Amino acid sequence: MNIQDIEAFVAAAEAGSINRASVRLNLTQPATTRRIQNFEAAFGGDALFDRSVKPAILTALGNHVLEHCRRVLTTVAELEACATRSAGPTGELRVGVAHGLGEMVLTSPLDALRRSFPHVRMQVSANWTTDLIEQVPGGAIDCAIGLITDAHRLPGGVRRLSVGTERIVIVSSSSRASTKPDGSPWRLRDLAEEGWFLNPRGCGCRAALERAFDRHNILIQVAAEIFGEDLQLSLLAQSGGLGLAPYRQLERSPHRAELRALDVADFQLSATVTLVRNLVPSRFDPAIELLARQLKVKLQDSNGT
Repeated sequence: MNIQDIEAFVAAAEAGSINRASVRLNLTQPATTRRIQNFEAAFGGDALFDRSVKPAILTALGNHVLEHCRRVLTTVAELEACATRSAGPTGELRVGVAHGLGEMVLTSPLDALRRSFPHVRMQVSANWTTDLIEQVPGGAIDCAIGLITDAHRLPGGVRRLSVGTERIVIVSSSSRASTKPDGSPWRLRDLAEEGWFLNPRGCGCRAALERAFDRHNILIQVAAEIFGEDLQLSLLAQSGGLGLAPYRQLERSPHRAELRALDVADFQLSATVTLVRNLVPSRFDPAIELLARQLKVKLQDSNGT
């Protein structure tokens, strides 16, 4: 039994398949399989995975062993952090980025990290904020950058670093005024018959909008589920309807002249751009802290502050 075998077992348990574990470990599937087999052999033939189902799942023993393995890897990471802090971190920093925030992360913050930590490689994945923050405690990713609303509940064992605020606005084509003809703000009931272009389920902003409609006992009319605010804004500009977008993204849209942010009295939504990381120290702490600082600067520049 060695650290590499433990890492392979944990990766397979958390990723849910040998293929995804191999990608995470940057190994071939046969190499990952051999490491897992070596690790299981140390338990005298007692199965750690139930392979009678597809995909394989952990047995009761496997779940018990997984918790011990995580503690071992955490301790090793702490030792590595002590040994490498003065020399600077090396290796692969796994960063999860919420949909819609890629442009913010993959520009100047990434450039700054590369310059300051030339031996750190970033592996960036994208997902919904809720899914990303659930991957942090188990070590599937080293940190997550997401849009946190009041509806999100962070798991235990993580630390949140707020880097800025995004105002989420209801958007229509410019053919609709930002307020009603008498100058008063719109209300959700006024918009009940409109078709909405929204992200698929899993998007926290969509969930907040649906809860607001539910509170007023109004049925929301979803015209289409379209992944990504940029495409939604393009369709809104061309064909009308309603959508949701961060105000920063609306302002930078090439279709800005054909779009309008509506003043809606009973729907106000702000999301905090947040970096979520494990409470346990790691060798990547200096890099993660720099990334958080650069994200804050980037967001301030984007908002003109």
